[in-house]
Amino acid sequence: MNSQKFHIGQIVHFSEPEVKHGAPRGDHRVERFLPPESGENQYRVKGTETGRERVARESQLGGRMAVESLAQSLYEAENATQVPWATRNRIVRAPWLKAALLQLSTIEKV
Repeated sequence: MNSQKFHIGQIVHFSEPEVKHGAPRGDHRVERFLPPESGENQYRVKGTETGRERVARESQLGGRMAVESLAQSLYEAENATQVPWATRNRIVRAPWLKAALLQLSTIEKV
């Protein structure tokens, strides 16, 4: 089995399209590694906003850095004000992060 794609403490995005038992999609922190199941790595993750814990397969998770990097690129490509991404607050960043997640989820389905 390959080593884990994510590390403990990393913020990941749970992006499974069909979430069961009301578990929210969104950002989660990797809490610990779990034994692989059906040949796939598993993680215990905790929602960053809800604090709810769940088990997630590696294929259900996306690294937050990839999302953040893509969101920054999208923002900078259309930034007429020339205000740097790093100085923007959560309200301004949120739509760009959402667009990046949508774009990444579309790419993964192809």
